[in-house]
Amino acid sequence: MNTTITITVGQLPGDSTVEIQNVIARAFGEFDRVVGRFTRFNEDSELANLNRNSGEWTVVTAELFMLVETMLDLAKKSNGAFDPTVIDFLETYGYDRNYDFSRLDNPDLDKFVKKVTRERKSWQEIELDKSGPGIKLAKGQRLDLGGIGKGYAIDLAYKHLDKYQNFMIDGGGDFRVKGGAHADPAQGEKYWKLSLKHKNQQTDGLQTVGTVKASNTALACSGSWSRRVKQFHHLINTATGKPVEDLQTVYVQAQAAALADGWATALFVGGKELLQKLPDGMEAMLIGSDNKAVSTAGFHLH
Repeated sequence: MNTTITITVGQLPGDSTVEIQNVIARAFGEFDRVVGRFTRFNEDSELANLNRNSGEWTVVTAELFMLVETMLDLAKKSNGAFDPTVIDFLETYGYDRNYDFSRLDNPDLDKFVKKVTRERKSWQEIELDKSGPGIKLAKGQRLDLGGIGKGYAIDLAYKHLDKYQNFMIDGGGDFRVKGGAHADPAQGEKYWKLSLKHKNQQTDGLQTVGTVKASNTALACSGSWSRRVKQFHHLINTATGKPVEDLQTVYVQAQAAALADGWATALFVGGKELLQKLPDGMEAMLIGSDNKAVSTAGFHLH
């Protein structure tokens, strides 16, 4: 996942230190398992096998079927702003196994992007069969689980830790928390202070936007600055084939990290107009290229 994962558990009297360490180790193990099984970079992964067999029905595990079904549902609800077939453009711009960004200097890059945009298959052509379970990709089509993969791994890690009252999983700026390390005397609740980072394009400096008081929730971030190479980045509008430039950072709060992760990507591509389609119980804040922010009523920044 190319990020730093941090797990913090608030130990209470009676908790075994050894047991906590063992549970944390199992929680960390979920990140390795998800990467090994569902990354597009591993030739032996289940996802790679599905991609190799495009054009044919492929029997898959219930877990992969659920992930693909979740992504297609998100694609439908976001009018395609979230697109699990974005891999075509990611590789076009150099976000492949070798991270070969020399192609960004190719004078014919724009022509090639237009060709890919014109010829690629739509996510709407993907077929699902629950009885198998099976998945059929259109011929030449491939999937990338990067839009929800990290959030999904965070959710799996959460299940291992759920027996404890206070803990935080920080997946490189994507969080899922329970309880908290701070107390709110007025409401009698505990919470975690999550610091939200944002890179100001005008000053090119990383700054803290503010903090969110979070308890029993997940929060994800999508930013064009996190994987930017020259004027290019990995958050791409598949309708145009171009990286989105209207926004710099999107934060989404939800009950599960995979949903927050996926909707952060969808909102980055779809923009503030897509806020109207955000499911009930979710909150979001978008920071534009002009550094102005817009948010839902329930997104409280301190």
